[in-house]
Amino acid sequence: MSERGTGVLEQYELEVFRTWRTRGAFLCETGQGLKLLKEWTGSDKRIQLEYEVLSALEELGLQVDCCICNAEGNLISVDDDQSRYVLRNWYEGRECSTRETGEILAAAKLLAKLHQNFRRLDVEHIQEKKREEYLQERRKKEEQKEKQQEEAPDEKNQQNEKEDSAVQGMVEAAAVAEHEKDLKDMPGDIPEFVPEAFAKILDRHNRELKRTRSFVKARKRKTDFELVVIGGFEKFYRQAEEAAELAASIGTLPECWWCHGEYSHHHVLLGNEVHAVTDFSRLQKGVQVSDLYYFMRKILEKHRWNLKLGRQLLDTYTEALPLTSEEWKYLYILFLYPEKYWKQMNYYVNSNKAWIPARNVDKLRALESQFEARKLFLEELRKKAV
Repeated sequence: MSERGTGVLEQYELEVFRTWRTRGAFLCETGQGLKLLKEWTGSDKRIQLEYEVLSALEELGLQVDCCICNAEGNLISVDDDQSRYVLRNWYEGRECSTRETGEILAAAKLLAKLHQNFRRLDVEHIQEKKREEYLQERRKKEEQKEKQQEEAPDEKNQQNEKEDSAVQGMVEAAAVAEHEKDLKDMPGDIPEFVPEAFAKILDRHNRELKRTRSFVKARKRKTDFELVVIGGFEKFYRQAEEAAELAASIGTLPECWWCHGEYSHHHVLLGNEVHAVTDFSRLQKGVQVSDLYYFMRKILEKHRWNLKLGRQLLDTYTEALPLTSEEWKYLYILFLYPEKYWKQMNYYVNSNKAWIPARNVDKLRALESQFEARKLFLEELRKKAV
């Protein structure tokens, strides 16, 4: 336990056998299974809401990295140097391989299952349950306190009981009111999807693309990156314009539910009886096919937009959770917009233009080389969306 941060494990009612480092955290082998200890830099409200949602998912049978309360009932444990840590449930599995089709499809099916269970969550029910647990804990502490006090004479004891009952009622009501205020305030700390802003975001990105293209054209001595931009800008921009027009024409927007926010192969653990989803740091309300888009785009870019794999991913997800017509259209718009191209242009605008890393030039060239394969996938997806 000499490692920085592991000292907080003493605050938990756990028997810890050993710890070892992993990416940005510590894995802990305990008497209650594998745990992950990681420094927490977020707010108290954020971790509380994450706990509310993930603990409810656990009750529904999902394997997620829900945080654990310490012996004092706190989700955040403070080390001697005032660093804040969170301990989470973890699982003995490996990260989903992007080379194994079976594992990729298993991750797609798991995403559909996650989304289904997100829809089953009743936030009011969760909050009511937590309020009751909170009150039960307070009553338990009061009973323990009373047992420790010396017994008073009968008459005085009766009078004290009346006074204590009145005071306890006032304290309890105040405590509940304060706790309810905290619960009400929690969503304000969570990024929430604003459907009406979708078209405006794409329009803003398009204006940024045009300004960048104008700047590049005006430069006399062009770098390799700028030459690639000039050569392929128009075909990407046409897709960007079409996506923005479709977004502006959406009549009925898909319904918003809880979303993972950054679902990728990095956040899926697979193994014997293990199908776990981790890292809900971007948990938010939004259109759930945004998670599907993010996951599929990452995978298909690695597979050069393999059409067969794209179909398999869509079929696997929709067999478990069918999409509405609005969701199909929304998914198509997300894929149609050349997000990665815009990101490379945005990086260029905010960087030292005298020198662009070779890897960024390679990324731009890779987008060019995959354009036709991506276009074939878009044509396939368009049939479902229109």
